[in-house]
Amino acid sequence: MQWYYAINGQRQGPVIETEFERLVRDGVIRPDTLVWRQGMPDWVPYSQVAPAGGLGAAVPVGAGGTGDEDTAICAVSGKRYPKREMIQYEGKWVSAEHRDAFFQRMREGAAQPNELNFAGFWIRVVAKLIDGLALYAVGMVVNLIFGLGLFGRAIVLGSNPDLAAFFLRQGLVMLINMGIALLYDWFFVSRFQATPGKMALGLKIVRSDGSALSTGRIIGRHFAEVLSSLILGIGYIMVAFDDEKRALHDQICDTRVIKTR
Repeated sequence: MQWYYAINGQRQGPVIETEFERLVRDGVIRPDTLVWRQGMPDWVPYSQVAPAGGLGAAVPVGAGGTGDEDTAICAVSGKRYPKREMIQYEGKWVSAEHRDAFFQRMREGAAQPNELNFAGFWIRVVAKLIDGLALYAVGMVVNLIFGLGLFGRAIVLGSNPDLAAFFLRQGLVMLINMGIALLYDWFFVSRFQATPGKMALGLKIVRSDGSALSTGRIIGRHFAEVLSSLILGIGYIMVAFDDEKRALHDQICDTRVIKTR
């Protein structure tokens, strides 16, 4: 049996039964923590599904001195630790083992894993339209330059009675535009973690842990997005129904689009 639970409003899991029980014993899952497993109609507080005596282990108190007042949730891992083993920074508690990762993400301007604010369907549609208009404008310029520079005229259907030549030229222009689109994604996402459309709306593309994308992942996501388009846009529509607002290409490449403001 696999369980899911929510920490700071973010879904965690799945975890197997034994791991779930350990989280309860460690105090990560508390009586008011929302939990869910297959077969349950909705998320409920753990107190409603805990076995008899199970809640006593949820908040460790006693010999170890790790009651509620002496523990805190780590901003990186979402797990509960004794405060004596943690540091506090700007109101956030961070365990010793995750301290370096926390400050590294701060230096990079990346969100912490348990603080990702996922961007919804419509704001991503608007960002995509902005990027589409930018690429369309570039494509028109390429069409004009390519047509006038190599053939003495802009490439417009009807301007040349030789249809074979027309479609050959259009094919070449299409390949150039595909290369420009790939370069567009790589350049902006590698440097700013967002395309101009997403930057305009305060969005970023990150890994599931809030870190930046590598060059290989940026390129892979670009081509995975083509798949989202080819299946009648269903890959994009998935954003509206996914808990973490993931499109198909986000699921393939383990990426998320988040709000930064």
